[in-house]
Amino acid sequence: AEENNDQGAVEMGTVAEFLPGPSDLNNRPARDRIAGLWKEELPQGAGRTLMEMLEEARAGKLKSMLIIGENPVGSLPTAARAREALEQLDFLVCQELFLTETAALADVVLPACSYAEKDGTVTNTEGHVQQVRQAIEPIGESRPDWEILSALSVLMGYPLEYGESREILKEIRSLIPGYGLLGPTPTPPRLDQTVVDRYLREDYAEDLASRYALADEGQAARGSKKEGGFTLVVGQTLFHSGKLSTRAKGLLQIQAAGFLGLNPANAQQIRVADGDRVRISNEQGEMTTTVKLLDRVPEGLALFPEHFAEDARRLLHLSTDPQTGVPCYRTAQVKVERI
Repeated sequence: AEENNDQGAVEMGTVAEFLPGPSDLNNRPARDRIAGLWKEELPQGAGRTLMEMLEEARAGKLKSMLIIGENPVGSLPTAARAREALEQLDFLVCQELFLTETAALADVVLPACSYAEKDGTVTNTEGHVQQVRQAIEPIGESRPDWEILSALSVLMGYPLEYGESREILKEIRSLIPGYGLLGPTPTPPRLDQTVVDRYLREDYAEDLASRYALADEGQAARGSKKEGGFTLVVGQTLFHSGKLSTRAKGLLQIQAAGFLGLNPANAQQIRVADGDRVRISNEQGEMTTTVKLLDRVPEGLALFPEHFAEDARRLLHLSTDPQTGVPCYRTAQVKVERI
């Protein structure tokens, strides 16, 4: 899966309101532990969310950004105005495998290594940590992410001074119990259950109820009823994951382009057949594609693969969760008609 390390990214503290662990930003014991390890006082306030950064860039308040392995111009809906925001920056740096839509706007592109060219870990949603081992040497001028960030830190006057990836794993192990069972370090004969219990009690489970509180369905789910027709849903398919898989020749032979998945009963109602060309439209724009009849698509829904959703992005409704700041943009109310 292209996004198989979402949980690992959270555990490293990349979410605006969390410390590594993940621990709450205001957790004093966690703050003291991390500050002692890093020998630096931690910031008091939460960082900015993606949508806040884009808003500040459009307003001219945010002057520069370093974007690592993300493509907001190519993945966010048109309503997010990501391109407009990034074009307002004085300086944009992208750390990437490919020249994405976002990287094409950058002043500097730093070539990063793929998973096959570096060591590391991935953590799935269940919390299982799996080790990734380097299989080939870095291609061309590409370098592992940690190496690039270490070099940048020296230039910025705050050297991280990592010599190899094992040093980073050692630091992670000192903060997050689950990573202690990885790699060549001898595994203790018995797991220290008190460490795990403390982690669950003081960090992860401390705010468990609020962590999984369901937000209101919002405009993204309801759409605009007056447009009628169908609820367009952008989702994944079996043979693709994100955007990287669309660069795989073998997978493109199986599924080369997007389509609109409709329930046969709905297709009969609007007089379209499998393989027909249709127009999908709402107040935000329109696009054309080919129909594919799928029994598994519920009546009233129209499914479009997110991996080929360049045109569909302009139709999607955008809302932001008021608690997490996460953008919601998977659905829209649309009209579907045969061309």
